[in-house]
Amino acid sequence: MLSLSLENSVKSEKQVYCCALNSDGSIAAGSSDGSTTLLKADGQRVLKSHKYPVTAVCFTDKFLITASSDHSIILHDYVTGEVHEKLMVHKGPVRCLCVSRDGSLLVSGSSDQTICITNILETPSAVLRHLKLSESDSGMLSGVCVSPDSSVVVSTATSGTVFLHDINNPKPRRCQYDCHEMGVNGCDMSLVDDRNLLCTVGADYMAKLWWVEDNFSLSLHLTLCGHSGQVLCAQFHTIQDGKKTLFTGSVDKTVTIWDVETGDKLHQSICHTSFVYGISAHDEKVVTCSSDKTVKQWGICSGKVKTINVIPLATKDRLGDWSSSQVQHWLGRLLPESSTSLTGRDLAHMELEELVNQIDESGEHRPRLKQSVLLLRAFDGVPDEFLCPVSMEIMRDPVVTNDGHTYERSNITEWLSSGHNTSPFTNTTLSTKSLISNHNLRKLIETVFFLK
Repeated sequence: MLSLSLENSVKSEKQVYCCALNSDGSIAAGSSDGSTTLLKADGQRVLKSHKYPVTAVCFTDKFLITASSDHSIILHDYVTGEVHEKLMVHKGPVRCLCVSRDGSLLVSGSSDQTICITNILETPSAVLRHLKLSESDSGMLSGVCVSPDSSVVVSTATSGTVFLHDINNPKPRRCQYDCHEMGVNGCDMSLVDDRNLLCTVGADYMAKLWWVEDNFSLSLHLTLCGHSGQVLCAQFHTIQDGKKTLFTGSVDKTVTIWDVETGDKLHQSICHTSFVYGISAHDEKVVTCSSDKTVKQWGICSGKVKTINVIPLATKDRLGDWSSSQVQHWLGRLLPESSTSLTGRDLAHMELEELVNQIDESGEHRPRLKQSVLLLRAFDGVPDEFLCPVSMEIMRDPVVTNDGHTYERSNITEWLSSGHNTSPFTNTTLSTKSLISNHNLRKLIETVFFLK
């Protein structure tokens, strides 16, 4: 099994939207004020090259490349940090970047619905390919990636569509596939068993792995389910023993490591206090960034680690947005023998008497159902305070540690008994392992969910 060990954490005054880890261990992080922070062994440097938020960063052997909503892409000299070249190849905000394996091709995507491909080693300002998505393409361009042999560029859209572009032909052909019903947030591609394997991550809480066939078709390899919120970012990574893995980050604050051959979840842990926007891995290190304004560096460790299973009842979801499976999860806690196909929209808007009658035909539990539904409507979902930050599960026996955070007793007891003396939420050292029952919170949870 694998685990992530926190090695360094940097707090920013501004929102951090993207991050990248270089082969020499240097870290770049792009911020909402247009600056990029470069962390190297010899110190920290802030590059103030953009006027508006930095939306993407990546490294090559020569350059640190940044993109911004100010429409520009800037190639910085990696050694000095000075601007080597400024590219204005898009007419709208640049949303995403990637570089080919050999470091020669830069692929960028913009909200003007264009994809530009440039040779940054020869003529960066000359666009080799300019791919325009048609006006009929719905959704905003959300991600780009390039195959290891630089023959295929993939772009994704918030409409749920994935486009494959054959860029070696004089007239690049394009194939279109609908991959995520609720939208695609990003993509990455790697070579696995001499075949191109594409990862797409979506607003449906899933990551999907696709084989890119020679005839430009996609065949589904695996669907990875384990996050309780939108999956925002992903990166393939080969760990020390040669195993191909996938790292994903999510709105549910977690980072998950997957085996790309079997789909097994190798590890999952809460790495931030808010959305995980970016992931970048190299060798035995991984860097993550979050809307909690932190950039964190983790060591990838071997060892027997319990995988944290995140339940489908997402903390950030409003009641009206719950899926039928989330409603069933709530009902299963309230009335374990009951089942329903109702959605969150039904819970939020259906006339109360009609709703409880449909769920409980016998009428035995209707008073309890009414009270729970009314409180769910008042809270508009599940409050964050009801969820254990370790398991993202609704707590039954909440206890407080001396750092002031509340956990489910069984989860924090297992964490502490396994040799840890730190908070699983903040990674700070706990001066004592004593736990104090949070009676008031327990009573409130029982009132809402009847977990007695």
